[in-house]
Amino acid sequence: MQIKNVLFDFGDTLVQASPEYSQDTCLLCLIGSLARNGISISAEGFKRAYEAIYREIHARNSLRETPYDAVLSRTLDLCGYSLTPNDKVITEATEAFMACWVKGKSMEKSVPSILRRLRKTYILGIVSNLQYSPAVRETLERFGVADYFDAIIVSADVGWRKPSPKIFKKALLTLKISASETVYVGDELDHDVEGAKNVGMHTILLMRPTTNMAASNVKPDVTIHEWKEITKAIQTLSKC
Repeated sequence: MQIKNVLFDFGDTLVQASPEYSQDTCLLCLIGSLARNGISISAEGFKRAYEAIYREIHARNSLRETPYDAVLSRTLDLCGYSLTPNDKVITEATEAFMACWVKGKSMEKSVPSILRRLRKTYILGIVSNLQYSPAVRETLERFGVADYFDAIIVSADVGWRKPSPKIFKKALLTLKISASETVYVGDELDHDVEGAKNVGMHTILLMRPTTNMAASNVKPDVTIHEWKEITKAIQTLSKC
């Protein structure tokens, strides 16, 4: 078996969240944007409505993705403001939140050089769960690695979240590659390993402190603990 393609998860695999940029910090940026556009809501009131919408979304137990502008529109509706997801006020508030979110991402020092080397041998791509797709590319551009990827597939654009096979199949179709020649690298057993395996990909689990080993009974083909192990892991799979 020859591995020709390497796809990556985004959050907690390629980048991590810096503790100083919490969700509350980003929400304050969002609320500030709303205030500049004449919508004054207390942080406490907005957060209560925001969390209620996410509880409703999660209660459905669905893999359908809800774009962030739709979440914000529904949150504001609970607060007494009726705005469509494509309203300028919501667009600007979404951008304010996501600008803070992007600033709050960090990348291990070794990642860019490893990606640069992998790029010489493999087709590279990203398959990510995120409700606002521009934030993925903007984050990658911050670290100078965006051009290493031949495709960036985000759930906000596809309409389906991992582990749905639809988002993984979208990546295969976009890149015109075969699942049997592709390895997926991620930090979650259920979203990443199980999802990728269900469409016939090989998998590498990158262990993080947040990785839940009880999330799925599916086992990765290879488990690693550091980014520097990725190249060897791919080569090992190619020899199987």
